[in-house]
Amino acid sequence: MLEIDVPLVILTAIVFLALIAILNPLLYKPMLKFMDDRNASIKEDEENTSKNASDLSVHEKEIENIILNARAEANKIRQDALSAAKEAALKEIEAKKSALEADYEAFLNALSTQKDELKADLSSRLPELKAALNAKLAKI
Repeated sequence: MLEIDVPLVILTAIVFLALIAILNPLLYKPMLKFMDDRNASIKEDEENTSKNASDLSVHEKEIENIILNARAEANKIRQDALSAAKEAALKEIEAKKSALEADYEAFLNALSTQKDELKADLSSRLPELKAALNAKLAKI
């Protein structure tokens, strides 16, 4: 049956312990140190990420305030420009109105003068027209 060879078991145990003693400083400790360093780096990166996220929210609020101020300033500038344009348009309209009224007055004066001239002309030609009219009536 099975026989247990004691010297072979002892030799295997000694080789196993020697292998552990050799691999511990050469493999296991550097591997554990690397894993600990990696975990620490991951934790530090997570903390930096959360810090950056909070900084980002502060910067987003600043950006939002800047945008709101810029919009308000743009609206003010636009309103000022619109009011200036309206004032300029009203001044131009008033100038055109006064120019048209002056032209209308000049036209009325010229018309009145022409009317007076025509009346005077007709008055001076009235005896000739009466004579021509009587001559025409006499022919009929």
